[in-house]
Amino acid sequence: MFVFFTDLCKKDVVDRHGRWVGSPCDFTARLEEAYPRVTSLVVARGTFRKSYFVIPWKDVHQIQDGFALKVSIDSLSSSHSYSDSELKTLRRDVLDQQVVDTFNRKVVRVNDLHFLRVDNDLRLAHVDIGLRGLVRRIGWERFVDGFVRLFHKHSSYLTNEGFISWKYVQPLSIQEATGKVQLTVEMDQLKSIPPPDLSTMLMELDPYERAALLKTFDVGTQVDIITELELKWQKDLIEELDVQTAVALFERMPADEATDLLSTLAKRDSERILGMLSPKKAREISELMKHEWDSAGGLMTKEYIALREEMSVGEAIEHVRRTEIQKKAETIHNAFVVDEEGRLQGVVSFRNLLFEPMETRIGDVMLRKPPSVMVDDSAEEVARAMDKYNLFTLPAVDDDGVLEGIITVDDVLHVAVEEAWGKRSAN
Repeated sequence: MFVFFTDLCKKDVVDRHGRWVGSPCDFTARLEEAYPRVTSLVVARGTFRKSYFVIPWKDVHQIQDGFALKVSIDSLSSSHSYSDSELKTLRRDVLDQQVVDTFNRKVVRVNDLHFLRVDNDLRLAHVDIGLRGLVRRIGWERFVDGFVRLFHKHSSYLTNEGFISWKYVQPLSIQEATGKVQLTVEMDQLKSIPPPDLSTMLMELDPYERAALLKTFDVGTQVDIITELELKWQKDLIEELDVQTAVALFERMPADEATDLLSTLAKRDSERILGMLSPKKAREISELMKHEWDSAGGLMTKEYIALREEMSVGEAIEHVRRTEIQKKAETIHNAFVVDEEGRLQGVVSFRNLLFEPMETRIGDVMLRKPPSVMVDDSAEEVARAMDKYNLFTLPAVDDDGVLEGIITVDDVLHVAVEEAWGKRSAN
């Protein structure tokens, strides 16, 4: 049998002798369980100056019209607050709180709770996020249901329950002292959600909660999430983080995306972060910041795979493997061959390397004089070159032919989409 939290709180609690104790106001439960079992009943007594009894569930017996205790009221101890308890309570920690729906991959607010009653056990089965749950909470369910039936007896309002199974729920409980989110369900559920969906979910939280939830992930996942956001949202989020977390993010972000984000921050903040980065990362970002954001130099990244002509295919594959393990390249689809001065000599795809004999020289299998753009070329020229040659990556060189970086198709698309939306907004 199923029963709602709201309905349970309307019941009476009596002791073993039938004497009235109070009204249920909350329940404690082990929220880490797939379907949490209620462990104690919180009873409120009084009107203006309330006192509370926290009664272990073993001393509670459910009856049709309410709750009957197995003990006498004289044996109970009361207090004027139960909020200091370390136990998780459903009214305080779940009801009216924002939770992560890991099945539908969104953030929702809990309007009511749905319990399963089996014998004398009470287990939390669902959270109710629907409008009807909110109407039930304020005591208007009978009136509103009757009104809706009068005009539309088959209304979806009456049939579609806004239930989410508890096993797909992750409550967000933020520790004020540390600013960290405590998740009561396994983190594996959140980690299984793709970064684009996680970034969308973050935007449904307030700024403080966004930063707190982001910090629950490892740095690699944080980077995957933040780079899925629009630049203005990246800026808002990075400003909510402490400087150590922000620096760790910039250190792991692709240099081109880190440059774009850093350029949106106040000069004092960007200089501070730049000064705390590793010398190599700081140098890469500083060089990219010299270029206009919508030029080839502004779009490119310096994180690519470089090979030499004299390397064997076997050596090249091992180099690609090490680079990917260390996450030092934005893409491994193509590797770029350079000479001792860093001038671009050719390009070879990783796919082609897999079908060549291990002892073959890279110089014998690479494509010589590959299409490229100058670092000062515009984003439009980059897009045209990619479209003309059907490329996913394009090298950018300086006047001497030295490979300065590579541009990936997603960077070009990002600029194209921003320009398209800008023109549409202007019209």
